[in-house]
Amino acid sequence: GLKLGETCRAEPQLTGIVLGGHGLFTWGPSAKACYENTLATIRKAAEFLEKRASRAPFGGAMRQALPAAERRAFVAGFAPLLRGKLSGGVRKLAHFDDSADVLAFVDSKRCAELAELGTSCPDHFLRTKIRPLVLAESVLAKGEGWEAALDAALDAYRARYRAYHERCKRPESPMLRDPDPVVVLVPRVGMLTFARDKATARVAAEFYVNAIHVMRGATDVSEYVGLDEREAFAIEYWPLEEAKLARMPPPKALAGRAALVTGGAGGIGRACAEKLLAEGACVVLLDRDAEVLAATEQELAARHGSDRVRRARADVTDEASVEAAFDAAVLEFGGVDILVSGAGIASSAPFEEITLEHWNKNIAILATGYFLVSRAAFRRMKQQARGGSIVFIGSKNALAASEKAAAYNTAKAAELHLARCIALDGAAHGIRCNVVNPDAVLKGSRIWSGEWKAERAAAYGLEQEQLAEHYKKRSLLKLEVTPEDVAEAVLFFAGERSSRSTGNILNVDAGNVTAFPR
Repeated sequence: GLKLGETCRAEPQLTGIVLGGHGLFTWGPSAKACYENTLATIRKAAEFLEKRASRAPFGGAMRQALPAAERRAFVAGFAPLLRGKLSGGVRKLAHFDDSADVLAFVDSKRCAELAELGTSCPDHFLRTKIRPLVLAESVLAKGEGWEAALDAALDAYRARYRAYHERCKRPESPMLRDPDPVVVLVPRVGMLTFARDKATARVAAEFYVNAIHVMRGATDVSEYVGLDEREAFAIEYWPLEEAKLARMPPPKALAGRAALVTGGAGGIGRACAEKLLAEGACVVLLDRDAEVLAATEQELAARHGSDRVRRARADVTDEASVEAAFDAAVLEFGGVDILVSGAGIASSAPFEEITLEHWNKNIAILATGYFLVSRAAFRRMKQQARGGSIVFIGSKNALAASEKAAAYNTAKAAELHLARCIALDGAAHGIRCNVVNPDAVLKGSRIWSGEWKAERAAAYGLEQEQLAEHYKKRSLLKLEVTPEDVAEAVLFFAGERSSRSTGNILNVDAGNVTAFPR
């Protein structure tokens, strides 16, 4: 800065200076003039580069990108595995970019050569590390030994990063940080970036796209030069940068985790999403009601950040719909760590009046639906090899049947036993499954705003407006149960506070003697 000031005073005809490896510095008699000078200089440089832009950037294409659907299908199957391998020290979330600029680079003849040179300025590499990991095209085939080859590539990257630290460090240098790659380039597919939170992963991708633009502009007119290794190290491990990192607040309990909540637009589902977001998780809301789902996503994103909330419209009784929703979650965040299965239905009828349609609908949503979403989550959690938590929103009726609700009671009992089965099969993989059993959660419930409320009131010989007080009085604690109460129990099972719990039931019913687990 002092040298720039000296040069400015000594050579008044200059309006700016480009510092190699750092960027453009301009000045003017006022803030506005300085800003306009910056824009004019950048525009002039852009016009110069545009006139000389190559029709075959980066030496031309070496291969053809996969069709969009195939690219996304590959990432949906590959990202959980890669994310698990990159989350050994700290859990990470992913961002996927298959934009035209990224594909042109990863499929070019000079991709490996240029990527090896590293990024060209501190603003880029502090976000992306000095260079990315470029995977071999053979990873797409997933043939024999492909995962071992992936492990070898990751180990080589880590070893090289450690050697870089060892080679450049000084006695006062900070300790080695995370040696895993931030940017992973996949031929014919695109770019995956990984970080402790979604926003940082997304920003890392944006910075590397900028680095790609620099490489293209440089190679179109001359040759590209990366940042000197020792200069890069001095910035990456600058004591002031280390001090800044040390002052950052500790991560929240669920930071780096991705959750999927079924019934996410309902009262309990929405409350669960709110709790998970408040503790640092990213959340995908899954529901059939597209309008309410969109409104819920918008409201939660306004409070917790647009990077952290997504929606997926799906029917939990439809296998293809469920798998597509989980694939969408993987494409957004790299995997799934928490499933809250809360999609629900409630219907009441005297036993002799239960129709087959009535019976099948309850079983389809509350048993088959819970099976389909938990199986989808289980597969992806197993692939990540980092454990996971599945939480079922059960019901008091799973333990203590209510009259005139045989279909609902039976489906909820099946759901409860399914959770035990998942707990058994998941234990070897660190995948836990627990159940929260609420009772009479009327507030904010779409179920209780429909026929179920009238049916239950009729079953007890009450008016609908008397039902809430009836449930409150019959509880031991004489308290109303709210969606937020249920969400607190879900939060407990979702995180590490319950890491020694699986196959368990937690009643949130203000005390119902008939539903005491036995």
